Amino acid sequence: MKKQTSFILFWLTSTLLVSSVQAETVFDQETVSVIQERIYDRKHEIGFTMAYVPDDDFYEEYPLAVSYTYHFNKHVAWEVGRFQYFITQEKELKDTLQDYDLAAVTFDKPLYMVHSSFVLKPTYGKDAIWDSNIINHESFISLGAGVAHYEREYSVDEPTTETVLSLTAGVGRRFFISKKFAMVAEIKSYTQVKDSTTETNIYMGLGLSYRFNFSNRNSLVRKKTDSVYRYLNDEDE
Repeated sequence: MKKQTSFILFWLTSTLLVSSVQAETVFDQETVSVIQERIYDRKHEIGFTMAYVPDDDFYEEYPLAVSYTYHFNKHVAWEVGRFQYFITQEKELKDTLQDYDLAAVTFDKPLYMVHSSFVLKPTYGKDAIWDSNIINHESFISLGAGVAHYEREYSVDEPTTETVLSLTAGVGRRFFISKKFAMVAEIKSYTQVKDSTTETNIYMGLGLSYRFNFSNRNSLVRKKTDSVYRYLNDEDE
């Protein structure tokens, strides 16, 4: 009887030990990952942007921009066109140099720019705001080309105008306020290939975009019965 009892205890102990080892091995090898699809994708986007150029020597520059972007899919887009009109204010350095009446000194004041850019959207995510609200966002990288139109002022002669090749590269992040509206923050560099020199300026912009489709066929909406997306309030257009 004692031998049978000892055998049963030994068998139970061995079985539990083997099961534990197997379970640990399975869980150690298994990886679980959940990647949430974007809650809503729209093909068309119209943007309005206010910006500031901090590194011009002679002017305070405040570009106002309007743009149209076509989104091929969730990773690739084309900013078909961006038109920017520049509001400028002279800096004190310009007034100082003009007082010397130097014939060789020129001042290039930007009037407007037009660009078209290729856009990549590598990341997408969401953040909790004070554990009470969720904001979804995506990052983007842009690379494009266009033209810039300048008014060239002289100390002693009448001003002239010049249109030059302009290259741009930038990064930014789009914060989705709702399915139709998003706030966009971006930093760009603009390189102007002028006749006498090449000039690069930094551009910091903040804007609002409106996203839409011409039909519902291209709209991606999660099912309202899907509990994973209930907190996103899909019923709110």
